[in-house]
Amino acid sequence: FLSVSSVIESNSVLLVPFNVLNLSQAVGISKGEEVMLRFSLKESVYKAMHPILCEYVGFQEAEITPLPNGTAYVVLNLVSQSHIRPGIVVRTASWRQINGFFLTSSSVGLLGSD
Repeated sequence: FLSVSSVIESNSVLLVPFNVLNLSQAVGISKGEEVMLRFSLKESVYKAMHPILCEYVGFQEAEITPLPNGTAYVVLNLVSQSHIRPGIVVRTASWRQINGFFLTSSSVGLLGSD
């Protein structure tokens, strides 16, 4: 279990600099909640990618911006560039806040597949 205060203190480790500068700009939740949301979205994307990629992905290797409509904009920037070779794409990234908790979900696929 992560507390909001511990996550805020860790935001420079969990988020790319662009995300740190743009916290609480569009989603309508507190800064701490948004750090936790972005962390959860990254975990969701990484877990969806792992069966295809099968390698460690660091927290600085993806930029995820949650949007007010419950979706998220995702930019992958893996140091190894191994997501490019098989053509991994994030198909969906979504979130909901329910009773103070975030529920996040993602799906990935390969370019040219449905």
